[in-house]
Amino acid sequence: MNDDKEKIEKYIMLSIMDGLGPVFDNSIIGICGGIDACFSMSDEDILNNAAKSFISQRKVKAFLAQRNDSFIMDAAERILSEAEGAGMDIVTYEDIRYPKRFKGIADVPVLLYVKGELRINEYADSVGIVGARRCSHEGKERAIIAAERAVSENKAVISGMAKGIDSYAHTAAIKGNGYTIAVLGSGADICYPKEHEKLYEEIIKTGCVLSEYPPGTTPKNFYFPMRNRLIAALSDKLYVIDVGRNSGTRSTIESGERYGREIEVVAACDI
Repeated sequence: MNDDKEKIEKYIMLSIMDGLGPVFDNSIIGICGGIDACFSMSDEDILNNAAKSFISQRKVKAFLAQRNDSFIMDAAERILSEAEGAGMDIVTYEDIRYPKRFKGIADVPVLLYVKGELRINEYADSVGIVGARRCSHEGKERAIIAAERAVSENKAVISGMAKGIDSYAHTAAIKGNGYTIAVLGSGADICYPKEHEKLYEEIIKTGCVLSEYPPGTTPKNFYFPMRNRLIAALSDKLYVIDVGRNSGTRSTIESGERYGREIEVVAACDI
């Protein structure tokens, strides 16, 4: 196995360890000085470095207990093989394609699974367009106009490939020959909802779909707020359309506020 694959496997191992999560993953890489050092430094050195930071000692010990676990090693090898078989790229924290917009954000993943081309760093501006699945006609028109305007200004269009606003935004971006990214609440190899298979394939041809979850991961309700934070992190500005009082889209707004993104809520209603 070449050095790149070994390094990617280490990122996968870190990302799938039990009881840790993205905030810890970013922190342990920071205190060790890189992913390789996370797996080569002595337990004592890592614990000493961690003691000088705010990182949880309990989580550091959980990491140390798992970093030589053969089950996790085997799982990482399997995930890498499955990703390659599904035509996915694995983009890690130190890859030139890793979103610059993620830098400095504590809770973003240290690796992404991507189908298509991740070219967000080529765009000076990006617009997240999200909203209701059961949107109004006015909301649909607003989503299309917002995506068309973004494309005309050479901005990337970010959304979540859900029914309603998301799908209208992606479709308008594609029709305008623009670049669009769909962030999924499942593995990047799984099209959800199923009826968006054609849209899914078109997005991959002209942009990309991405996920923090390994291939084969089926969608679950609690994955979508996690997905929404990545939409916010990838977007310089968020357009939120037809958002209801109890809409899951509100988690995108909350993440956008936390990351200091510009947010415009339009055509708000109580769906």
